[in-house]
Amino acid sequence: MRRRVAIAQIAMHWTTQENVAAIGNAMVTAHARGVALCGFSELAITGFHREIAREAQPEIVEPAVRVLQAQAARLNLGIAVGAPTFQTQGSPFNSHLLIDELGTTVAVVPKRGLTEPEGTFFARGASRPVGVLQGLRCSAVICREVGDLDQVVTDLPPGSTDLIFVPGALRQDPDKPRTDPPEYVRDIQRLAAATRAFVMQTNWPNALNRPEESVDGGGSTVAGPDGELLFRLPGQASGVAVFDLGDRVYEWHPQ
Repeated sequence: MRRRVAIAQIAMHWTTQENVAAIGNAMVTAHARGVALCGFSELAITGFHREIAREAQPEIVEPAVRVLQAQAARLNLGIAVGAPTFQTQGSPFNSHLLIDELGTTVAVVPKRGLTEPEGTFFARGASRPVGVLQGLRCSAVICREVGDLDQVVTDLPPGSTDLIFVPGALRQDPDKPRTDPPEYVRDIQRLAAATRAFVMQTNWPNALNRPEESVDGGGSTVAGPDGELLFRLPGQASGVAVFDLGDRVYEWHPQ
């Protein structure tokens, strides 16, 4: 099950237009290096910041998704990318879209584990579907859902997926002693071992609402199906990491 894959640990911007341009550039970088599948972070299309209500509008998001679907098809590149998704009535979902190499959205994973502030704007998801990207069965566990192992394993029992994306902005708990690696990395390892899947985290490298929190940004983590920590990406750095799934080394391409 060798696949050339990438993590786009790229900087967050305030507008959908800026974010889509950065996503497109990362896709071109990945494609040029033979990548089949590229992961992006939580709400990568809009950014996840205090202007989310301004950006999370169907007339802004849906054309942006179509642009990325078309580019995925042109490049024959599967992507996993975060975006708001919309209901006929009610609040939007904070979702992760699995868009295959034909440009088709094959699964939409809505975030279930909302924080209290997130719950004032987003609706809570109730499913965790699996979609096939480049022959790999994929799903997503969004940000701090990674700590809810029992629920995730109920949704994704061992052997049901090959690759799980963990998009988000995970950081050390400031109220607890600092550890190396952080506890959330251990959660990623436990998730990989429990589901017997590769787990590929994409952590935002920067924070816009509170720039001082960028000190804990980046450091995206990859774990193998046995729970082994394969590697972590640089902290506070924007770039695209390219590697063969299962390897312990990667190529780093700053963005």
